[in-house]
Amino acid sequence: MTTYQTLDLKRENDVLEVILNHKNGANTVSITMLKELIQLADWLRDEKGINYVIFTNTGRFFSVGADLVELVNDFTQAEAQSENIRRMQIVGQEMMRKLESLEQITFAAIQGSAYGAGVAIAMTTDFRFMTESSVFNLPETNVGLFLTWGCTPRLVKSVGAVKAKELIMLCEDVSAEECLQLGLINKVVRKEEMKDVVYQTIEKLRRKGPLSIRLTKKLVNASVAPNFGDILINETELVERVAISGEPAAKMNEFLKSKGK
Repeated sequence: MTTYQTLDLKRENDVLEVILNHKNGANTVSITMLKELIQLADWLRDEKGINYVIFTNTGRFFSVGADLVELVNDFTQAEAQSENIRRMQIVGQEMMRKLESLEQITFAAIQGSAYGAGVAIAMTTDFRFMTESSVFNLPETNVGLFLTWGCTPRLVKSVGAVKAKELIMLCEDVSAEECLQLGLINKVVRKEEMKDVVYQTIEKLRRKGPLSIRLTKKLVNASVAPNFGDILINETELVERVAISGEPAAKMNEFLKSKGK
């Protein structure tokens, strides 16, 4: 198997664990991680011996979200770097699309809180399990952005327009129990039970018809609003426009200073 900078892979028969392992357990979603997740998806497309993929993490966080230290450099020089910013959005959209359309059945075993881009990665999976003390948070408007990578329509599909606006605009922590009630995850589990719960679900799936399972995944994923593609096309241009305004750079620097970075 390929070696990655931000991901550790462990294979057990037809199950692959993809462990987010970047920057001392913060698991910031850098451009490197995005590209590695795309590479992983491309490899999995042709890897017929793997039927199940589990995305999980080391450290305190599933992911603290996008690498703001990396982003702020581009946004500080937004006019010169706007093309890079737009292209990064395209890479983010590609990562979401490729992970979501994997033929393998995918799981998010969320052992620690997930922020922004970390929530995005979890949203690509078919089954999502979350530990009791973990939270979801969408902090984008805190740093002068909106929810990108095609996540807004996915979130609206999951929780409805009214709740989606609340989650994106207010940037408040959403507990594991509320995530369950909203339909963002399948189950809340104790951390020490996470692996057993995921593998028990895999064993249940193994008793079903593999063709019917694969087709069900594709049919459900295809059941989206007809203007979904237009949203993705426009999103990259909107991010470029927001970048040029200077608001993200100011908000990101403000946030990083508050964290002593």
